[in-house]
Amino acid sequence: MSVTRKPDARKKSRSGRIKIQDVARLAQVSLSTVSGVLNEKDNIRPETRQRVLDVIAQLGYTPNMFASNLARRRTKLIGIIVSDLLNPFFAEIARALDIEARKHGYETFLTSTNFNLEQQGEAVRQMLSLRVAGIAMMTSENDPEAFFQLKASGTPAVYLDNNHSAPTIGTVRVDKRHGMYVAVKHLLELGHRRILLIKNSQRDSTAPPMFSHMERQIGFEEALHQYNAEDMDVHIIDEPGEPAAAGLSAVERALKHYRFTAVVAINDLVALGAFRALQAAGLTIPNDVSVVGFDDTYLCRFLHPPLTTVATPRNELAHSVLDMLFRYVDGEEHVIEPTLSANIVLRESTAPPAKE
Repeated sequence: MSVTRKPDARKKSRSGRIKIQDVARLAQVSLSTVSGVLNEKDNIRPETRQRVLDVIAQLGYTPNMFASNLARRRTKLIGIIVSDLLNPFFAEIARALDIEARKHGYETFLTSTNFNLEQQGEAVRQMLSLRVAGIAMMTSENDPEAFFQLKASGTPAVYLDNNHSAPTIGTVRVDKRHGMYVAVKHLLELGHRRILLIKNSQRDSTAPPMFSHMERQIGFEEALHQYNAEDMDVHIIDEPGEPAAAGLSAVERALKHYRFTAVVAINDLVALGAFRALQAAGLTIPNDVSVVGFDDTYLCRFLHPPLTTVATPRNELAHSVLDMLFRYVDGEEHVIEPTLSANIVLRESTAPPAKE
């Protein structure tokens, strides 16, 4: 008498990890059937689909996303490349992109460049090896070689504030020039005439200036030029390195040489360092010195006093970036590139200058 044995659900692969073969064996179907269930194919009978799903739940099977990416030309994975994971601005953009991608059934893979052009190229090569559906290049620095890699591969990509363009590569811009213009105009209308701008160059002094920072300085200069006050006294310090440390060092140096009633920081982390230096010198914000930042990262609300800053709309940015990427993935080319507004958020770190 022959006996038919049911597959043992406890029997796993030699590695000890549940594999797709284990699911197929226990459900008594082919590997292609399990793959079809996982990829929501329509040509599988409902009872077979349910049996496979029951086995997946029973075994606690999790698909190997990276292996499946290598097996398919088009994946459900979006690559995100940022400049600095320690900077809240980039971390918040990555988080917003991840939330938006998941709404559309995509996973994300995140890496950083540390503002290094060579690392940006390595990050692109890593993303291409995973066969991502598209790449969100959310960096301040831009490596031409990385762009040529993307263009040659045909992989859709969307940059932040860049001038690179190809049939399936575009840019979402934030009007940072106008944002900085409004911030400086706010200080001028409060009565400030002695103003310090703190820039923060890249760590690599041989790299070209960051486009977004150039735009901010242009906005800064446009506001000064339009106001055209005769008694204007403006100083600019460009301090390279880690942003908060750069802000602290720049203010410490400025206090030894200049008189100023307002500080304009190129970003919020630079403003954080400026706060520290001003308060360590016994100055109060905003009674002695007003401070304005840029980006409106989450830390702004928790500084003492809360920081006036220019908001980069993270959620709107994430939606626009992924909308462009998905259009490219679906076969569109030369998608219209949006420009988002950057608006000032008034808090308690700015006030009229003290009367001399």
